[in-house]
Amino acid sequence: MYYDGAAASREAAFTHAISAAGVVFAVSRSCRDGELSTCGCSRRRRPQRLRRDWVWGGCGDNTDYGYRFAVGFVDAREKEKNYPRHSDQLARMLMNLHNNEAGRRVSFPMLLHCIVLR
Repeated sequence: MYYDGAAASREAAFTHAISAAGVVFAVSRSCRDGELSTCGCSRRRRPQRLRRDWVWGGCGDNTDYGYRFAVGFVDAREKEKNYPRHSDQLARMLMNLHNNEAGRRVSFPMLLHCIVLR
């Protein structure tokens, strides 16, 4: 996710958003599965909308950690340079950061929704 001179487009915006959402999902799920030493299961309580016949094991996707990790990881390339005010590069960087955040925000409630419907 960096400014490489390519034209800004809806497709590029979608790519940034879906990539950020993918990082949130992958890290959240890896935490739950015990594949990462820096995090574990979610500390959230049993979802209220969960079907009564579904047994809650108490170990959900750690979406909080996944979201925080994705902010640092996905946005790192965008934030490593200082561009002049009112430059095209600064505008592109801000647009990419916005699209990354959009992806993270979309994935966060979707993960919670998927947990409830499983």
